[in-house]
Amino acid sequence: MSMLGKLNILRFFKEDDKEYDNRFLKFYHQNKKRLNKERRSKYQIHKEKGLCVRCNKHAVAGIVFCEYHKSKQKGYNAKAREKD
Repeated sequence: MSMLGKLNILRFFKEDDKEYDNRFLKFYHQNKKRLNKERRSKYQIHKEKGLCVRCNKHAVAGIVFCEYHKSKQKGYNAKAREKD
C-alpha cells in the first residue's frame, strides 16, 4: 500500500473518533459538503423552473415561494423581528 493510501485510511479513522450527540448529527457532519451541494443545486433548479423552493408548486412571480410558503415566510420574518 502506498503512503498516500495509508494517509487516507488514517484520516478516515481520525474523523470517526469524534463524539456526536446522536447519529443524525454524526451523519450530517460527515456528509455536510455533499448535502449542502445537493441543497444548493435543488434551490437553483427550482428557482430557474419557477417552482417554489420548499415544495413543487408554482412560485409567485418575482419570488421563490408559492402562496402558502410566502405567507409562512412573512410569519417567520415577523417572529424574528420581535426578538430584536
